[in-house]
Amino acid sequence: MIAALAIPCFSFAQMDITINETLKGMSAGTQNCYVVLIPKASIKSVTDDWKKTIRKDTKAKPDDNSGEIRIIGAFSKNISSNPINIYATFLETSYGIQISAWFSEGDAFISTQYNSDKSVAVQNYLHNFGVMEYRKAMQDQLDTEKDKQKTLEGVYNGFVKDQKKAENNIMNHNKEIEKLQNKIAEEQQNIQKAQNNQATARADADRQKGVVQQVNDTLNNIK
Repeated sequence: MIAALAIPCFSFAQMDITINETLKGMSAGTQNCYVVLIPKASIKSVTDDWKKTIRKDTKAKPDDNSGEIRIIGAFSKNISSNPINIYATFLETSYGIQISAWFSEGDAFISTQYNSDKSVAVQNYLHNFGVMEYRKAMQDQLDTEKDKQKTLEGVYNGFVKDQKKAENNIMNHNKEIEKLQNKIAEEQQNIQKAQNNQATARADADRQKGVVQQVNDTLNNIK
C-alpha cells in the first residue's frame, strides 16, 4: 500500500520562451541565426509541427538536408511580402528542444543588424511557435499526470473497497457469533430443562418402584 501510494514531489517551474540571435554554421555557411529553447518538448513533436508551420500558406514542401530542415519559397506575411527561405536544426537537451533557425530572402539572411523590422517579426514567429509547443508539451504532461492521478485514485478506491469488505465481513461474522451465542444459551436452557426433567422422572420412577414393592410385599403376605 505504501509503495503504491508514494507520490514523488515534482517542481513545474514555468520557463520563458526567449530568442537569442547569433552567428552559426549551416548549409549555406556561417549566417545569422535565431536560437530558441522549448522546454519539456519532444523532438518528434517539435519537428513534425515545425514542418507543418513553415509550409503554411505555400505549396512548397520542406526537405531534410542531413538533419537541417529547410523550405525554399515559404510565405509569412508578418515577416515579408516576398517568399522566404527557412532553415532549421533541432537539438534535444535535458531541458527541452533547442531550435536553431535561419531566415533569408534569396541569399540575404535576416538579422537585427541589417533588417531590424523583419528580425523582430522573425523573433515573434519563433516565439509564437515556441509558446505553442511549450503549451502542447505541458498539456501532454498534464494529461500524463492526470492519468497517474486516476491510477493512484483507483488504487486508493480499491483499498477503500477492501476495507469496506473487511468491515462488512466483521459485521456478518459478529452477527453469526451473536446467533451462535444465542443458540448456545438456548441449548444450555434445553440442557437445564432436560436435567430437571430427568430429576423429576427419576423421582417419579423411584416412587413408583416403592409402590410396586409395597404391592408385591402385600401379595406375598396373602395366605
